[in-house]
Amino acid sequence: METERIDVRKLEPAAREQLRRTAIRMHKRGRTQEAIAQELGVRRPTVSAWIGRARTGQGIKEAKRGRPLGDGRKLTQAQEERIRKDIVEHTPDQLKLRFALWSAQAVRTLIKASFGIDLPVRSVRNYLKRWGFTPQRPLKPQALQKWLDEEYPAIAARAKAEGAVIHWGDETAVSSVEHYPRGYAPKGKTPVLALSQSKRSRINLISAITNQGTMRFMMYRDTLTAEVLIKFLERLIREAERKVFLVLDNLRVHHSRKVREWVAQHPEQIELFFLPSYCPELNPDEYLNADLKARLNAAEPVRDAKHLERKVVSHLRSIQKQPARIRSYFNAERVKYAA
Repeated sequence: METERIDVRKLEPAAREQLRRTAIRMHKRGRTQEAIAQELGVRRPTVSAWIGRARTGQGIKEAKRGRPLGDGRKLTQAQEERIRKDIVEHTPDQLKLRFALWSAQAVRTLIKASFGIDLPVRSVRNYLKRWGFTPQRPLKPQALQKWLDEEYPAIAARAKAEGAVIHWGDETAVSSVEHYPRGYAPKGKTPVLALSQSKRSRINLISAITNQGTMRFMMYRDTLTAEVLIKFLERLIREAERKVFLVLDNLRVHHSRKVREWVAQHPEQIELFFLPSYCPELNPDEYLNADLKARLNAAEPVRDAKHLERKVVSHLRSIQKQPARIRSYFNAERVKYAA
């Protein structure tokens, strides 16, 4: 019965090169190609090819596989730059195209109109990904402008008149397997992180910050429900010295009947307001979430669920003691209106 052979095509480049070096070394010592193939567990023609390359001076290093970078692309470098520039500097209608936004189909039409090249939509998406473009929900200009010019100024004026404090709330989640550090190692020798990760741990978090530098938070392990949100709101008004104006996004649970009824029972303590749809970048609390995740990523890796919880609480309490740090979130360009 013939011994099962290794498919060298499926090996890593370094492993293939090592096998090739061994085979050539064995051949120089007088071993036959058949014996080498048997001992290394590879096919005889593979050994012959390796030895043949060595005899013709082609060397024994692993040749780079696949097409060269950029080979097979239909667009030239100059054409790519032209299309990128058009997408960044114009909307489709400005270029007499019948699209409202730059979809893959719109870019495909632009390429065909500009250069007469008809690319498949999949290829267009590959170009867009390579250029660093991602599909995103559009801002709604009218709703956004109304929020900035009318709705939020009215909220701010009411808060000042009634002695209320505006809080910005949001939810996020952190996981035990999402925040691994990088470590140095020899090239090609990826370091192994010897931690027990048999069970993924996850903590959900709801928080609220003010432009005065205060922050409140609550962790929970299950899905955000009306009951969980109400529990956080109860804590928020209990710890607040003045009436709370809480600005949230349009998550369905924020508009739930139970939450509305609870808020209606506490009109002197809290009111809820909502950002325009699909505008998370208008919420300063997003910057707290980013700050937390950046600090978790830079710290020691998580070992278990309790360790994850300790890390999250430690980082949040540290941020809580730094009012200037919290106020700095409001310096971001998209949320300066709330400062």
